[in-house]
Amino acid sequence: MIRALLLLSVLAVVAAGCGGGHAATTATAAATQQQQTPQQQSQKPKQQQCPAAKQALARIQRDIEALRKAAKLPTKSRLLGNHAINVATDKFLNDVELAPISNLQRNRLIDFAMSSLVGQCEQCFQAFEAARPIPSIRAGESKCPSH
Repeated sequence: MIRALLLLSVLAVVAAGCGGGHAATTATAAATQQQQTPQQQSQKPKQQQCPAAKQALARIQRDIEALRKAAKLPTKSRLLGNHAINVATDKFLNDVELAPISNLQRNRLIDFAMSSLVGQCEQCFQAFEAARPIPSIRAGESKCPSH
């Protein structure tokens, strides 16, 4: 009887320890994901990109850096932002719209741009929201509007 209880307690301790490494693995994967640049995160693994897409993503990465720099400048109005924020927002929105990338990539890049301007320009935030390709993502990548 004592042996059975001892054996059960040992099994319970061993079972409690099983699977404990999964959370650590997930945390490590999440930390690796956060260390990547927006351009790296927006790219699908094992998928070759055309040179135009690579150039567009590099341009968009520069636009996001310009947004971050502009957000550090003082603003008189958090509603309108400053001139540098407005110029960088316009350039980013133009470049992301013309880029030959998927709508999911486009949406994720808009996320990165929005995160760089948190609290600095409400109108820019609204412009980013309006530029999201949500209906296109919902409908799929089909070029035909009826499908």
